[in-house]
Amino acid sequence: MADAFRTEVFDAIDRVGTSPFGKAADTLGNRSRVLHRFPYSVVYEVTENTVTILAVAHHRRLPGYWRSKNQ
Repeated sequence: MADAFRTEVFDAIDRVGTSPFGKAADTLGNRSRVLHRFPYSVVYEVTENTVTILAVAHHRRLPGYWRSKNQ
């Protein structure tokens, strides 16, 4: 199960690298890719030529709970 989760996270990150503007940005400029088999999203931001992964966020946690950890 852990291997499947890791594989899916890396697949989502690969999709972000291939198409970083494929998802709309929220009001803070963050974008996310939802994992297919697990209730998680890869949250990222795009600035100039850089994509930064901000979190792998669980869907049942409070929205944006990870923001305070990245400041």
